[in-house]
Amino acid sequence: MKHVLRIVCVMSCVLAWWVGVSAAGFSLPLEVYRIGSLKDVQARAASTNIPIVFVYSDENTRCGLARTATLDVMGELKGSAFVIYVSKSDSDRIPQSVIKAMNSPAAGKFIPKTVAVNPKTGKVEMIIPYISDRNKRIEEIRKTKTLMPR
Repeated sequence: MKHVLRIVCVMSCVLAWWVGVSAAGFSLPLEVYRIGSLKDVQARAASTNIPIVFVYSDENTRCGLARTATLDVMGELKGSAFVIYVSKSDSDRIPQSVIKAMNSPAAGKFIPKTVAVNPKTGKVEMIIPYISDRNKRIEEIRKTKTLMPR
């Protein structure tokens, strides 16, 4: 009887941990900026000619696919772009060209929606929709590294 009780207890703990992990969203990496830092990021990006990449997602999402795809974008662009996280409540502070790009059919229906912008002109250079195949997603994200001549 003790053996069965122990198994039930262990299974309950594992289930509780799994539910907690799957229900949790994600934390933004330190190198990712929030929209409040946009002016500073724009100045730094223009002086270094490094693209600004806006990533629209939901850091409280319960969807593991969206969470993983969002973190893939942020992780792949570390050090090669200024990444700005955008949430639903940020729409009034996002450049109009970025909003238009994120609402375009090219951005797709699912999060994350990623838009790369030329830091000097403000022109949208690339739109990356959610891509379910992780290898193709990473390949597409890496293309942003070649947008701006060094």
